Amino acid sequence: MGLIVLIGENSLTHEPLIRRLESDGFSVVTVRTLAEARVHLRGVTGPVSAVVSNVGMRRQADLDTILEICAQRPHLKLILAVRELQQLHSEFRTSLRGLHILKTELDDPASYDTIRAILDIPAPVEDEEASAPGVIRAPEAAPSQPVRDRRATALPHTFEIQRYSESFLSRVGMADVPVLLHGETGVGKEVMARRLCAYSARANKPFLKLNCAALPSELIESELFGYEKGAFTGATIDKPGKFELAQSGTILLDEIGDMDIRLQAKLLQVLQDGEVQPLGSRRIVKVDVRVMAATHRDLRRAIKEGAFREDLYYRLNVINIVIPPLRERQQEILPLAETLLRKHLPPGTKAPALTPELRAVMMEYQWPGNVREVENVMRRYLVYQDAELLIQELELAIVPPEPVVEAEKVPEQEMVAAAAGAKSGSGANLVTMDHLEHTSRMAETRLLLDALEATRWNRRQAAAQLNIDYKAFLYKLQKYGIVETKAKRGAVGT
Repeated sequence: MGLIVLIGENSLTHEPLIRRLESDGFSVVTVRTLAEARVHLRGVTGPVSAVVSNVGMRRQADLDTILEICAQRPHLKLILAVRELQQLHSEFRTSLRGLHILKTELDDPASYDTIRAILDIPAPVEDEEASAPGVIRAPEAAPSQPVRDRRATALPHTFEIQRYSESFLSRVGMADVPVLLHGETGVGKEVMARRLCAYSARANKPFLKLNCAALPSELIESELFGYEKGAFTGATIDKPGKFELAQSGTILLDEIGDMDIRLQAKLLQVLQDGEVQPLGSRRIVKVDVRVMAATHRDLRRAIKEGAFREDLYYRLNVINIVIPPLRERQQEILPLAETLLRKHLPPGTKAPALTPELRAVMMEYQWPGNVREVENVMRRYLVYQDAELLIQELELAIVPPEPVVEAEKVPEQEMVAAAAGAKSGSGANLVTMDHLEHTSRMAETRLLLDALEATRWNRRQAAAQLNIDYKAFLYKLQKYGIVETKAKRGAVGT
């Protein structure tokens, strides 16, 4: 049904209303102020049904905030609960579209029916038997599954991490503390950092990123802290560092696990004192910057190996968010792929469909490159415009363990005879192990090709015809270099 942002000083008093809205299929997120609602809505790209508020709005600043929210979402419905119209700024009624005024408090039972009508929620349909006179409906049994947390809404178009609810991410974003993000390459650590920043009071301030693995430590030091003219060869002008440029904002230190140990000590000093000293300068610059750090490394192991400072780890590790790999978030793979497909779709063209066969293979694939790999595969699909070709590439990348085949038992007499023949034979007739392996390889390749030709290159049917597991069949195709494309179908000879 969409998301409802509820603004109230005490969300506990609105629990009955929240539960009833959730029963209608809405997700409800609670915030305390208009400013928090604005920050929250800035980071949500999914459907938002309404903003419901019982906070008095008499100031011009409140009107400005509401106008900004309406500009971002022109079709948003605003439901303001006020007991007296004097509590409402005089310009609200003339300046806002989609404004609905409740002359009751939100905890009033009557307010729910009014909100239902505003949101066009159809009334529940009662069956004739239950509505007949004298018939009393038995109470419905409690649901067997726990009710979903109203704040556990999806992170649209990026990833949905079920272990972190929306309210948790909102609280972390609004808290002005360091955050340490862990996760494999490509899972979206930078996306998560920007999302947290969108929730914070620093949302409209600079957000700068520095990849600690992309530059030598000397350049990273000058990038972070800046330098003065003449500090080193080539320093012809004064240059402020990222800490100065990100004043009052946020800085993301990506791949912090690759930072030089000496530079870690200077970073620790900045985090402790809030001061930086540019290279070649005596001046001290006070900085107010929120630091987020991201890494794919195990920092605890790096501490034991002496590659990472333990004191810096605990200084950064106020909030630790672990982003699981995409293979552990399978419910996100297909929606993410469709979103990325539309993102790179050329204007005026139609996106190729994700066929059921392609969807099945995408769910089976492990996605070692995570979200970044999904994006690359969707861009490749826009070039191919051929689902079968993409399926083939993904299937060949699904490498199962080589099947263990029991060796056929050979009678002892035959083994003795073969050994005797090998000893007595001449060098020209001597069957070597290399020759035997080559002959076996050729025979198995011929067998695979015959099965593919007989089934018109339908790999699943060919595997069934040979009576072997489908994954084992794909492994053998890859092992023997049997790669089939549309161009090769007619070119394969016997």
